[in-house]
Amino acid sequence: MNTRNTFRKSTALAMGILTATAITAACGTDDTDTPAITTSAQPVLNGPEGSQKAPEQQASEAAIAKVNEFYAVRGALDADPAQPVERLTTVAGDPVLGKYTGDITLRRSQGVASTGQISVVNSKVTDLDAPKDAEGSPIAGPAWVHVEACTDITTWNSVHADGSSAMDPNRGTYERAKFTVRNAEWPDANGWRVTSQTVEKTDSCNT
Repeated sequence: MNTRNTFRKSTALAMGILTATAITAACGTDDTDTPAITTSAQPVLNGPEGSQKAPEQQASEAAIAKVNEFYAVRGALDADPAQPVERLTTVAGDPVLGKYTGDITLRRSQGVASTGQISVVNSKVTDLDAPKDAEGSPIAGPAWVHVEACTDITTWNSVHADGSSAMDPNRGTYERAKFTVRNAEWPDANGWRVTSQTVEKTDSCNT
């Protein structure tokens, strides 16, 4: 019996919600490199040593990492107008790409920049589709993952050139966002991009 394929089938059937906790330094830094993403949670679908991860786990981990990278790149561009806005193409696709390209370009023309950071408190996968064959191996085809992330925006602020805040004073402390992360080049891990996002205020990130 093929042990690797048996593992893929069993892990695919046992696929639950993958959670990860990450803190991303997003804004107000002179470092133009994308901050490293750290996580305190271990993958829930680890297989035996030497075995490959199931397609569902590969997609889930890649999508959560891309959401964290999206926040990091967006924050770096907001904080430093010298950075090329084209960096967004590495983390986002339309319509999100067009929206944030326009927003950042407008803010820069108004002399608005960000300070502080957006901290991703927790994130989880709620649904996904990662094409695979009958034996559980990834195959070419469009893949997508729905991710929910809760962020702490306590220290994040947008300021005008004179130092006054450009933020809504009632913006709150936490935000919960829902993302669609797509990969038209699946199973190429470099194809993931954030393509949709909705954001709402929340009282905490505990639920």
